[in-house]
Amino acid sequence: MDCLEFRRLLGSDPHVGAADARAHMATCSDCAALAADAQAFEARLSAALAVPVPEGLAERILAARPEATVEPFQPRRRLAWIALAAAASVLLAVGVARHRQSTSLRAMVAAHVTAPDEHAALAMVAPVPQAEVEQAFADRGVKLADVPPEVAYVAECGIGRWRSVHMVSAGADGPVSVVYIPRDRAEKATAFHRAGLVAREVPMGDGTLFMLAASDTRFDALEHAWRNALEGLPAVASGSN
Repeated sequence: MDCLEFRRLLGSDPHVGAADARAHMATCSDCAALAADAQAFEARLSAALAVPVPEGLAERILAARPEATVEPFQPRRRLAWIALAAAASVLLAVGVARHRQSTSLRAMVAAHVTAPDEHAALAMVAPVPQAEVEQAFADRGVKLADVPPEVAYVAECGIGRWRSVHMVSAGADGPVSVVYIPRDRAEKATAFHRAGLVAREVPMGDGTLFMLAASDTRFDALEHAWRNALEGLPAVASGSN
């Protein structure tokens, strides 16, 4: 099992029950750290849902006299409470699913850009032709208004179920991995850390832009440039660090 396979599994099994996954985790500190993060989140979620039941509640319910408490329209009131509880459960489930999906996507993007077969891309410094960048986005159904400078690598990559454009922006202070996921827009700009890198995800166009590097020094400038490229309008970078 390699890092990408492990991190795909982690999105569906945070406790890593598979033997081959545990064997990989024992030899890969980055994946072990991701698993620890996932398990910590599961623990926090379980604690949040562990609502204590008052002692004797079941007995009090069984001993209650319905005829003494029935009021006109109580069935409607009961149905309203049931509907409210159901709606709250759905919202909680949706929130948990979104959190897991965003966490899983972040982990997979980080795993992809740090994979051994991507190391050569980080060393590239010569700019690629703008037409290649435009074509990679066009193949993903995205038309660019402009192409930011310093794109030294571009490839159309599959990351889990997502079809991305993976780039490297060269610079004097080191490379920045830039990944665009079309048609999957994050709710807000978020800074995070993965695989020993600082990272930022930004909703942009109809998708999400990821930036990962040893330092976030150029994140604001890159966010500004890519927003102009993807949305066609100059914008002030969010500056969320």
